[in-house]
Parts: sequence; structure tokens; C-alpha cells
Amino acid sequence: MVQSGQRLPSELDLTEQYGIARMTIRRAMKELRERGLVRSVHGKGTYV
Repeated sequence: MVQSGQRLPSELDLTEQYGIARMTIRRAMKELRERGLVRSVHGKGTYV
């Protein structure tokens, strides 16, 4: 379970872990950002 403030794995790590396309990960992250569930910090990562 991911907790608030925790950094999510990188796109590359998620593609390898789940065996899905990187574009799928990007679309999912975009959707989560738009819903306000995660925030991305350039050069740092994506956080819950």
C-alpha cells in the first residue's frame, strides 16, 4: 500500500514490473494527476 507523500516507482520500473507499455503508464499517471491523486516533480519523481 502506498501512503501519502510516498514516491511511486519510475515509469520504466512500472513497465517492467507489470509488463505493460510505457505509454499506458504515462496515460495512467496523467489521469491520476488530473484527479489530484498524485503530483509529479520534474527530476524527482511522482508522489502520492
